[in-house]
Parts: sequence; structure tokens; C-alpha cells
Amino acid sequence: MKRFWTLVFLAAFLPAGTFAAVDVADGIKKVEPEIKAYVKKRAAREGGAPYISALVRGDINGDAKEDVFVAYAVEGIGGGNFSLLFQALFLNDGKRLVFRAERPNGSFGTAQGKSYIPRKIEKGRVICETDEYGPDDGVCCPSIKGEGEILFRDGKLIEVESVGRGKRARPDPTDPPAAR
Repeated sequence: MKRFWTLVFLAAFLPAGTFAAVDVADGIKKVEPEIKAYVKKRAAREGGAPYISALVRGDINGDAKEDVFVAYAVEGIGGGNFSLLFQALFLNDGKRLVFRAERPNGSFGTAQGKSYIPRKIEKGRVICETDEYGPDDGVCCPSIKGEGEILFRDGKLIEVESVGRGKRARPDPTDPPAAR
């Protein structure tokens, strides 16, 4: 009985997400404990559940060690469908991965903004696809696809303006026929 009341107390007074598992997208085979712990802590702080959507590996800082760049969401904030999106960089110090930088990557549930989806680390850059909401897009479906990069400079993650910006995933019926 004492154990039951201890669990009830912990569930009632610890931040949401404290006991939550870190969900991971299909296709991601390995997530190091340092990354899971960081994402879980951030989700608890925001009051949501952690979800890792993308993870890429490569040498971003030129030290010939495999670093990790992760895209993740904190889902269900406030009990609804709103999610905050983040990206974090973990550098390999030769023994473990060490968190070095984080950046916001938009949100889901507002039909506004642009998010960067990491695909690979190449020549010190994170190569990304971008999804951006057009003026008439619904929450589910950003229609403007592009490409972009994220750089790690002076301890910060910096987005480089998209290349190929304005490519719509579906044609806009108001565009003239030549533009479709």
C-alpha cells in the first residue's frame, strides 16, 4: 500500500513527461542514451511527450568523429494537438556525445512557418529538406518544399536560406498554366 501511495504522489507532483518513453520514428535504428535523456528532459520542461523524428550522423566540426544532429518534437502540449519542433546537435568527444546547440524548428498545429528536415551531414553542414506553409495551407499539409542547410558556427545552429524555395508540393490552381 505504501508503494501505491508513493506512485500516486510522484504522478501527481512531478512534471508531465517525467516517466514518458521517448518515441522514435520508424527507420531510426539507434538513439544514444545521451540524446534520449536530453530530449526527454526538454519534453518534461515543455509539458509534452518527446518524439524523435529524424537523426543524421556525420562529422560537422572537422574532427573526424561522428557527430549527431537530431530533429524532435514535444507533442501534446497542454493536452492538445499542438507540438513544438526542435533540433539539437551532439558532438562526439571520443567517449560520448555531448550536447552543444539547439534551435527551434517551428511548430505543428498553427499552419505557419517553415521547418527543416535533416537528411545528411556533409562537408560540415546539415543538408535539409524544408517544408513551409503557404497562405492557404491547412495545419496538416505545408505545400512549399525546398532545400536548406544548417551550419554550426560559434556554438550556434544557423539556418541558411533555402535553395529551390517556392516549389509547391501540389500545383496552386490560381497560378497561370505556365507556372504549374
